[in-house]
This record gives sequence, structure tokens and C-alpha cells, in this order.
Amino acid sequence: MDELVVGVDGSDESREALQWAASLSALGGTPLRVLTAWAYPRLAIIPGGPEPGSRQEMEAEALADLLACVESTLGAVPAGARVEVVGGPAATAILEAVGPGSVLVVGTRGRGGFTGMLLGSVSRASIEYAPCPVVVARGTAIAADPVILVGHDGSAGATAALAWAGSLGALSHARIVVVHAWEAGSSEVSPRLHTRLSAQADANVRRWVDDAGVRADPIAIEGDPRTTMVDTATRMGAALVVVGRRGTSRLTGIATGGVTSYLVSNSRTSIAVLPPPTAPSGTTAGAAPEAVA
Repeated sequence: MDELVVGVDGSDESREALQWAASLSALGGTPLRVLTAWAYPRLAIIPGGPEPGSRQEMEAEALADLLACVESTLGAVPAGARVEVVGGPAATAILEAVGPGSVLVVGTRGRGGFTGMLLGSVSRASIEYAPCPVVVARGTAIAADPVILVGHDGSAGATAALAWAGSLGALSHARIVVVHAWEAGSSEVSPRLHTRLSAQADANVRRWVDDAGVRADPIAIEGDPRTTMVDTATRMGAALVVVGRRGTSRLTGIATGGVTSYLVSNSRTSIAVLPPPTAPSGTTAGAAPEAVA
């Protein structure tokens, strides 16, 4: 984790993301970079009205607004933090500003969010296309000694999620809990078979954690992986749930798996989504199509 990058647009959700990133930066000493994106208007804001100011004037105004937002949210700009403005549509500009060593922190929705939409377009684009871990922050801070959940489904993405959670745990002294949700696959299973399946699931997740070499508490829970992760995070008071962008069920053309998509839309807990260990052939992990910008 080379840096924490947080996108801020003045919305309450982005302020929560800023507080979350700043708290983790303070815990682990990770450099913090605060960004806002702006785009130069092609036309006068009001038809027939005065032309907007120069690019330099508008960029300076955007930076002043960002500094004021950081100071009002955190009390002061944290020592060593970089506060920057980037040009272009928000999703594209923020994605171009991060690299594989970054951790991008975003709010659930920005100022352009529509009532009833659980995840904004910038947050969704970040999850689907960023070349680095993306945290969708819910809540204002990550406390010391938190609980971090990791979803296990046997995929390479889950293995990467566990490794990343382990490094984050070393910074925050977190308890790492690996959750393996399993289903019998039939509505009618004999008690003997059910016991055997439960034991197999328990042994599977324990072996996976041992092989990963990460200090974590493995648990196997029968149930739908989506609701199981949400319910377990709520019951344990988890500060963060860490998942891979896609799991074992991969459909061509879909960037985000069903479990991950459900979690970021329905969980009340902050969610960290990790990109695939390697980008698909012929693509760039951080390149978002123009349509999402």
C-alpha cells in the first residue's frame, strides 16, 4: 500500500470517505492524497450569460474549495497530505490518477447521485475498472483493533483479498476473519450428508487460510454468500469487508461478480474490492470506457 487516494466532491458521502482514509492514514502512516475533479465548461453556464473564467482561475477555485472541504471535515489538512485537483470527467480523471500501489477510497454517492440509487457512477466505475483496491467507505473512520472480514470462494481474487487484508491488518492491528459461505445444493439433504458437507466446508476454509500464511480466524457458514457476508459483518461489527472483484463464477463481459455487486449495494459496512491479480489479456485494468465518465 503505497498511498491512500480519496476522491472528494463536497458531498456528505465523500466527506465520510475522506474521514475514513484519513483515519487509516493516521493509523498506519500511509501517505494520503486528496483529489477533486473538475471539467472546463464548453459553453457559458447560463445561455447568454458571461463566459466562465480562465482555466487557471477555475482550477484555483476548485483547489480552494477542496482545501476548505478538507479543513472543515478534518479540522485541518493532515501533515504530509497532498491536496490536488485533476482535470476531466470525475470517473476518468480519478482512475487515471491512481496506480496498482494505490488504495482508492470513495463514497457511496457524490453530488450527482440520484435519490434511490445506492451507488454513484464514479464509485461504480472505480470498483469495476481501477487497477488498485477500492474502498467504498460507509462510516467516518476505521478504529484501532477492528474486525476485517474476507470472503472465501476458492478464487484467485479471494486469495489476493486475504493477502491484502493481512497487510491492512498489520497496520491497524485488526482481527482478520475469513468467511466461507456454503450451500448444500439441494433442499433435501440427509442429516449424515449435511454433517459431512459442513465438515468439508470447515476443513476447506481452514486449509485455505493455512496455505495463505495469513493469521486469520476461518469460519464456514451455511447460506447464500451474499446475505451471509452482510449478516456476518453486521453481527460482528466489522469495520471492513474485503472481496475480490470477481469470484469463481465469471461471465464474459461482466466486470464485477454477483456477490461483490450485492455487497457494495446492500452492506452497511465499508467494502474493499480488489482487482483481479492480472488484468484480462488485451485490456488495461485502470482504463474506464468513456461511457462511464
